[in-house]
Amino acid sequence: MKAGMTIGELALELQLNPKTIRYYEEVGLLPEPRRSESGYRLYSAYEVERLRLVKRAKVLGLSLAEIKEIVEYAVNGRCGVTEARLLRLVEAKLGEIDRKIDDLIKFRDDLRQYHQDLSGRSVSGTGHERGTQGDASCQCLGEKV
Repeated sequence: MKAGMTIGELALELQLNPKTIRYYEEVGLLPEPRRSESGYRLYSAYEVERLRLVKRAKVLGLSLAEIKEIVEYAVNGRCGVTEARLLRLVEAKLGEIDRKIDDLIKFRDDLRQYHQDLSGRSVSGTGHERGTQGDASCQCLGEKV
């Protein structure tokens, strides 16, 4: 690697938007890089590897705060701490995903039941016609709440 990569070169290599890289600097995921005489940001191999860690952690669904913590451990050579923390975070993410899946399955089942009920009313002709004026008892969205 030459003396330093510009933000455009870094963005291209890691397939990131330069605005994302600037944001990561702003929130402390990436240290502020050194600057060229003309003021351009110059990134070293250290920043490239740090951003690669950030990208891998994002794939796991970690928050930026969690990623910042993990990256700090990793770049300081604290692999044991990093692995232990990652294990806890991944276990928590798995639990969160399982809960979301359960919620989606219930929602799907509820929609199927509603679809079946609505289809049955439409096919059998038992659908409600518009009521008399002032009658707001249309049940087409299900039971009254």
